[in-house]
Amino acid sequence: MGRTRLAGLLLLAPVLLGGGCGDPEPEAAAPTPTPATTTGVEVGLAAELRQSSLDVARGQMQVWVENNSGAALLPTAVTYRDDRLRTPLAGARLREVPDGARFGFVLALPPPTCGPRSAERGTQEVQVRSDRGEWSVPVDDETDVLGRHLAARCLERAVAQAVDLRWLPVRHDGGRGSTATMVLEVRPSGAAGHVLVIDTISGTPLLGAARAAYWSPAVRVRSDGDPVRIALEAQAARCDDHVFMEGGGSTAFRVGLRLDGQAGQLLVRMDDRASASAVAFVRESCGL
Repeated sequence: MGRTRLAGLLLLAPVLLGGGCGDPEPEAAAPTPTPATTTGVEVGLAAELRQSSLDVARGQMQVWVENNSGAALLPTAVTYRDDRLRTPLAGARLREVPDGARFGFVLALPPPTCGPRSAERGTQEVQVRSDRGEWSVPVDDETDVLGRHLAARCLERAVAQAVDLRWLPVRHDGGRGSTATMVLEVRPSGAAGHVLVIDTISGTPLLGAARAAYWSPAVRVRSDGDPVRIALEAQAARCDDHVFMEGGGSTAFRVGLRLDGQAGQLLVRMDDRASASAVAFVRESCGL
């Protein structure tokens, strides 16, 4: 997408429990994860999908595996399977999971195949292999981490056919309590037939709208029209050191848009140069 830096929406996922068979049923008063087994070696496992702002920026999510087997578990392979993916995803950062602990394994998200299949949810499970056996644990992805990622990437592709979006470096005069001008550049692709309307832009923990809760540019751009630069008056959202330790979301702005009448939201991320100018402004404005 050229200079465009887009990322999917910030997402979270709930705790998931596995299912299985083998030993006699536990007492009803002891609600523990159901053991999962494929080899006769019974292990109590639970799993969940998570995605932090840094995961979004890196194009990945994580499957967290909870070990309640009564002994440490050292995976030799962690594989996530989903009907919406052409091939399973192999987990990285393999390491021992102590009994009673829960660790995350990184899953790199591939480019999506956009179409009806990308929106259909079916089997979601994680397969864990170790020297003690191999187990498949169902994954209950209630907030649909993968589905939202696929939807965002497919919308991103569609937007790229119409325009290129990028942030220019932040302009400011400096001084404590000052404001700055953020500029979102919209460059049409030249292809005819598309209309993009940018309705809203939300702030981040670093920068926010100077006179409202968010920006409402309501700018309309044709894919075969002229480039547009949207100037936004901004101020420091917070003035504490913690704001500079935010993950991948401190300079990623959520843009509410309509492409050919279809509404959606994307994160438009500043590049390194624009991010550096934004941080420099906030430090000066806050007197840090």
